[in-house]
Amino acid sequence: MSREVKLGILTIATILIGVWGYKFIKGQDLLHKSTTYYTTFNDVTDLAVSSDVTLNGLKVGTVTNIKLNPTDVHKMDVVFRVDGDLPIPVDAEVVLKSEGLVGGRLLAIQFSKPCNGDNCAPDGSYLKNKTLGLLSSMVDPSEISSYVDGATSSARQLIEDLGKEGNNTKVDLIIRNLEHTMENMSKLTESLNTLAVNSNTNVNALLQNMNKITKNLADNNTQITSLLKNLNTTSEQIAAADLGKTIKNTDIMITNSNEAVKKLDATLVTSNKSMGELNTLLAKVNSGGGSLGQLINDKKLYNNLESTSKNLSLLLQDLRLNPKRYVNVSLIGRKDKPYAVPEDDPAIKIETEKK
Repeated sequence: MSREVKLGILTIATILIGVWGYKFIKGQDLLHKSTTYYTTFNDVTDLAVSSDVTLNGLKVGTVTNIKLNPTDVHKMDVVFRVDGDLPIPVDAEVVLKSEGLVGGRLLAIQFSKPCNGDNCAPDGSYLKNKTLGLLSSMVDPSEISSYVDGATSSARQLIEDLGKEGNNTKVDLIIRNLEHTMENMSKLTESLNTLAVNSNTNVNALLQNMNKITKNLADNNTQITSLLKNLNTTSEQIAAADLGKTIKNTDIMITNSNEAVKKLDATLVTSNKSMGELNTLLAKVNSGGGSLGQLINDKKLYNNLESTSKNLSLLLQDLRLNPKRYVNVSLIGRKDKPYAVPEDDPAIKIETEKK
């Protein structure tokens, strides 16, 4: 055998193995006989090419193609094959159901009795279909009622046992705490109702006062508007005023006032010092110290000075009234009259009063 023949045989074998492998991956076994059928579903979610086709739980084939129905876009045509010489009746039903909670979906073929002869579906036949939900796929519909009854009874018993005394699970503790909380809420609601009834009078009075206030505001709307306008005008005037200059002048005035206060403080210190010295001097005078103190506190000297002042006053008055007593002036050819004591001589009057 030549080298070229061997290479050709190897190439053909490789191609055949590749085709067989591709078909095998697609779920088609070229080495075994199979029959192809198709059906139609409205929804093929989770159903894929190479999904299983089962009969009473046994895998008997594979889904080979899923395509859009050419006459109705709301339906999908599913093509599947059944391996071997398994006879499928023409009245068989293809059920689309779930494999489990986490699995995909598969096709299950159901029929009541095997076919024989003409009542067997030939290759390429269309089979009727049905779709089951997740629960119906996992549990037989005839058993659902018993499962539901059992689950309902268990749930009812579980609910009745929740929160019973003696059960110390976290859920039971939470239930008992909720019961106490609801009791406290009920008491609180009663207290609030009582408080609301008792406060109804006060609330009515408050509402009446609010109505009066609202009415007063409405009645005085013109005055309020005028007041707001005046405030707006005042604000504009303040904004237009040169506040910076006013503040600067105020700062200068405050600085001058501080300096004046400092000078006043110095003056007060000097005045306090002078007052202290004056108080010291007055204290010495009051105690009789010094000439002035002796002059003020010596009563005898005071009496002598008072007497001297009176005598001097009398002397001056007498000199005024009787100058000839003290000054004798003679003129030629003239004789002076002798001195006569005046009738209202104050000296005589004072001497008389003393007697």
